[in-house]
Amino acid sequence: MELTIPAFLISFMSAVNLYFPEIVDPNLKPVDTPQSELDSEYDFIIVGAGSAGCVVANRLTENPAWKVLLIEAGRNDDAITNTPYLSVFSQNSEKDWNYTSVPQKNACAEQNGVCPYPRGRVMGGSSAINYMIYVRGHKENYDEWEKAGNSGWGYKDVLPYFIKAENYSIPSLSSSPLHGKSGPQSVQYARYQSGLARDFIKGSEEIGFRYDDYNNGDQRDVVSEIQLTMKGPLRASTSSAYLNPIRNRKNLKVIMGSQVKNILIEKNVAKGVEYVRDGKTEKVYAKEVILSAGAIDTPKLLMLSGIGPKEELEKHGIPVKRNLPVGKLLWDHPLISFFFEISNANTFSPDVWRTNKSINEFTRERKGPLTAMPFEVTAFFNPLKKKSPPTIQLIYSIGYTDLLLGTDKKLLWGVIGLVQPKSVGSLSLNNNDYKTPPLIDPNFLNETVDFEHVRKAVDKLFEFTRSPAMKKYSPKLTTEFQPLCKGLPEKQFKDCVVSRYGISYYHPVGTARMGPVQDKFAVVNPRDLKVWGIDNLRLIDASVMPNIPAGNTNGPTIMIAEKAADIIKQNYKFA
Repeated sequence: MELTIPAFLISFMSAVNLYFPEIVDPNLKPVDTPQSELDSEYDFIIVGAGSAGCVVANRLTENPAWKVLLIEAGRNDDAITNTPYLSVFSQNSEKDWNYTSVPQKNACAEQNGVCPYPRGRVMGGSSAINYMIYVRGHKENYDEWEKAGNSGWGYKDVLPYFIKAENYSIPSLSSSPLHGKSGPQSVQYARYQSGLARDFIKGSEEIGFRYDDYNNGDQRDVVSEIQLTMKGPLRASTSSAYLNPIRNRKNLKVIMGSQVKNILIEKNVAKGVEYVRDGKTEKVYAKEVILSAGAIDTPKLLMLSGIGPKEELEKHGIPVKRNLPVGKLLWDHPLISFFFEISNANTFSPDVWRTNKSINEFTRERKGPLTAMPFEVTAFFNPLKKKSPPTIQLIYSIGYTDLLLGTDKKLLWGVIGLVQPKSVGSLSLNNNDYKTPPLIDPNFLNETVDFEHVRKAVDKLFEFTRSPAMKKYSPKLTTEFQPLCKGLPEKQFKDCVVSRYGISYYHPVGTARMGPVQDKFAVVNPRDLKVWGIDNLRLIDASVMPNIPAGNTNGPTIMIAEKAADIIKQNYKFA
């Protein structure tokens, strides 16, 4: 029997506590250190326990002589964040910063151009609230980083760190030398599928895609089941992968519910940080400060601390300590959706996942629809230059429509992600108050070529729905969920949806990019990710990416953290 959402959540939590208590057991998670047990100085302070910060904390505390303090504004994950299908409930919650963009000309039209911008405020950061899709990107993405002057960041250099992080449990890839089998970060397929995944793949093959591993360095024209950061039936955030296993290391201290408001800088040297905990401002010092607060909060914190564009800082009355182009660039992937009514399909409708049966399957048997991600199959291609790295990611889904659209109709959800946008946005301050969200402008689809790539991709999506493998489901375009475009002929409808209904794929990068000294947009040097002109301050997160990879950015962020941790060890001659 289908349950209402409140009744479902009550029954779900009761069953978890009774039959699956390990996913909520505080003894298996990082400990929030009382203020009285903190030292006044550490070897390293890491700001942000997200996709990168958890990795860095793990790797640096491998040296027992180093004392590391990890500061996180959120708190530990819970049963909701750890249950794959319930990811949507973590967004727009207390585990989310709940940011929004500034108004966009070509996106989020029904919200007056203001796009939701979820960012994780929880141990594990956005890796604890995202949709767990694991994509490395195309090998040429990283070779372009190197060609731009970032020596040591080509594909040959970063591949070992992808492998080091990974613990693959996909049988067909068990013998592949391109994938790690013993790293902390679990990668697998979902335990549960809707039954349409094979037809999604077959239909894609019928229109020109090849079935292959999209994480082998070359994603061009590849279709596959989606690889996920999961371990068994559960999400594998970087907190659960990297921190839970080392929670008892004596040289690691973690404080939660604590927001850093300022980096303490004296004579161009980072000395420590100032943070707020339980309403009280505290200071702590270190030999090095590492910002891993993400592509939104890292640049915000830099600017609040006096590191950023001179004109931006002076506008908000912030003393300029280093004039650097922080926030001048921001890349993100726009996402556009189309919906098709289907028949003869076993779909993720409410009577599949929102039932006592699914709760019992999950908590007692570790299986069932709650172990699934509704995004089941993905494909990559370049619709304008076939032999070039992919610019488009297609995703096929039949889930979440009841939650997101409020409908019980059986729908195929076709998602188009522009994963190599030419449009570039920016990030700036709202004011000089650390509690105020920054101004996020992804500048979606501002370049004509971006619109052209997406429109060609839309035609490819429609071609897929008309493939022989999909005929038995009789996909029929529905316009009711995009009323601003409703009633238009098909071609005009497509153009209207692309230009008005885009949203963020939640993949911001590059707001404090790495680059050589002659790069006018560089904030950190590529050798060791130290901020240009400021000693003892490193940035380790997606903000340092020189450009955006062709795919979901959580995997590349983990890679950056693995490589950066090794760089630190090498700097201090700890191997």
